[in-house]
Amino acid sequence: MPFAHFLGLSGTSPRMEDGGEDDERRQRDGESDDEYARRMEEKDREEEEARRAEEERREEDARRAEEERREEESRRAEGEEDDVDAEEDDKDDKEKGSRAGRAKGARQRERIRCAAIVAAGVKAGRVNQACVFAFDSNLTASQAIAALNAAALDAPVARQGSGLRERMSAVRPPNVGADAAPSGPQNAAQLIIAADAKRRGQA
Repeated sequence: MPFAHFLGLSGTSPRMEDGGEDDERRQRDGESDDEYARRMEEKDREEEEARRAEEERREEDARRAEEERREEESRRAEGEEDDVDAEEDDKDDKEKGSRAGRAKGARQRERIRCAAIVAAGVKAGRVNQACVFAFDSNLTASQAIAALNAAALDAPVARQGSGLRERMSAVRPPNVGADAAPSGPQNAAQLIIAADAKRRGQA
């Protein structure tokens, strides 16, 4: 302040005292109060801009840190999902393997069933009927075999002696020489003479 020493005040402004403040904040020698005020306003603007830039930088750093945190969480979540997917895949593979094993066992049991039914049909002489039971029905082997045995009980029983002898006994043989004269030595001689005459062309 001009003439400050007349008022018993220090001629040096508090801003010019050595108190650790920046020298830029001190009023320079020969600098009027208006010039000093304008310079300080400019300085304040620069510091405000620097403060805002620092705040923006910090906000940007915070934003990046937040993005990195979210990305890390996302990666961890994806890793957990991959683990869950891997577990689900393993579970699916086990289930598929179990289903394949059950299907293989079912096919084996079906082959055994069909073989047992057909074998029983061959033994009973009813192969066609056994094949129908085996391949065209859902009967178990025991049910199909029981049906084959029941059909055998209902078959007609052949009569005793119905062979060739009985059939031949029912056939009446032709009576050869039925039109000939009663047999006897005299008639036999006549027949011989007649046959000889016929051979010679006399008859």
